[in-house]
Amino acid sequence: MTDPTTARVRFHEGSSRTGPMTWGQRAIWEVIRWLPPDDDSLNQLGWAPVGSATVEQVCDMVRLLVERHESLRTTYTEDDDCLTQHVAASGEIPFLIAELGPGDLSEAVAPLGERIRAGAFDNAAGLPVRAAIGLRAGVPAAVAIAASHLAVDGWSFQIVMDELRTVLTAGPDRAAGLRERSRQPVERARFEASEAGARREKRTLDYWARQADAVPASMLATTSTPDQLDRDWAHIDSPALALAAHALAGRSGGNTATALLGSTALLLASYLGEPGAALRVIVATRFKPEDEELVGAFNQNAIVRLRLADESAEQLLTRTARTALNAYRHAEACPVKLEEQLEEIARRRGIAPGGYCFFNDIRFSAEERNIPAPAIDPLKLPAQLEEAMARTRLTRPDSEERQSGAKFFLFLDGLRDSCTLTLCTDPRFLPASAGDFLRELEHVMVRAAQSPDTPVGELVDRIRRQPRGTCHD
Repeated sequence: MTDPTTARVRFHEGSSRTGPMTWGQRAIWEVIRWLPPDDDSLNQLGWAPVGSATVEQVCDMVRLLVERHESLRTTYTEDDDCLTQHVAASGEIPFLIAELGPGDLSEAVAPLGERIRAGAFDNAAGLPVRAAIGLRAGVPAAVAIAASHLAVDGWSFQIVMDELRTVLTAGPDRAAGLRERSRQPVERARFEASEAGARREKRTLDYWARQADAVPASMLATTSTPDQLDRDWAHIDSPALALAAHALAGRSGGNTATALLGSTALLLASYLGEPGAALRVIVATRFKPEDEELVGAFNQNAIVRLRLADESAEQLLTRTARTALNAYRHAEACPVKLEEQLEEIARRRGIAPGGYCFFNDIRFSAEERNIPAPAIDPLKLPAQLEEAMARTRLTRPDSEERQSGAKFFLFLDGLRDSCTLTLCTDPRFLPASAGDFLRELEHVMVRAAQSPDTPVGELVDRIRRQPRGTCHD
């Protein structure tokens, strides 16, 4: 890659306006405020190949998206506890332009993408978007976009990137192929402040209160101070987990994510010696037609509480699917109110609050989430699972990152031919290493897929026989 040059492209759309932050924006604001000022770990980055377009045309396509989605030209301020979003009517989009090296395009554009991803955004004053164009022989070959997490969550960033790919391949009327735009975050904030929004928020707060009153104390209690960095990380790449998740989803009537969610709750409760577990699930909350294509920080938490029962693995996962769907319906509320309510309930129960358990499916596109299930022959499945387990790869990422407010954070990174999971744990909370937990999760799901009628107690019996404070080898 040659040294980039810089260009600035002006945008103008409508008039500037302001409004309170939405619940989703407030949730990310709280996380960013918790991070160091120069932290850029939440910055989003994507790229797309360019078919046949000039530099000016590619700049025009990015400008179209910035004008189309107000969150891509919004800044945020906090004055006297009043959190406000400010939509700019005009401004400049910075572009880096550089000649790429030879070889695979995705590898060649990566250094240029990292140049625009790196560095914290000035969410109070700067545009929350940066762009870059990679050239080959002076002709655009790829375009990359980086965005602040306050401008987009993972799901809506995929909306932006899908729209970019659409306009890159469209004819002269590039916007004609785009779907109707959803309401903008300022309109969403108005809904949240309305009577209808207040009713929705109350349903969510009441639901969470019922769960918090019944959840095991270990799920609410703090385990370490926020300044401690000793988190345990592990990553698993398992074809057997993917095959087992598909098999169990097919039998239980859920999907692969809920099969993993229910199995994780079962294993977590067993390690802790608890009668159940509660996991926070990060939800896109795009349930209404007017919010379906909303671009902005919109994700919120749902709480999925599962109590263990005398039932089979298949029955547990069927119940998980129903429980998760109900939890998703109760995920819209001011996050500050929600956390204050949880802390109040915990203290009333005699629990020092802090540190929660998360399950985060970060497969953002519909294509990734709706992979057709492989053809599964029940007679061949046991042998296929055993063979697949031999190809599992377990690694320990070199990371000092923490997840705000979390003592157990499981990411579902991908699930195609293989299932990839990343786990971050607080060692004071889980009596097992993160790697051992992932290995045991694979074992439990494989055994459940081989024999779905197996009682859940038998699936985790060897964990329960171990003394507390030890982990499976």
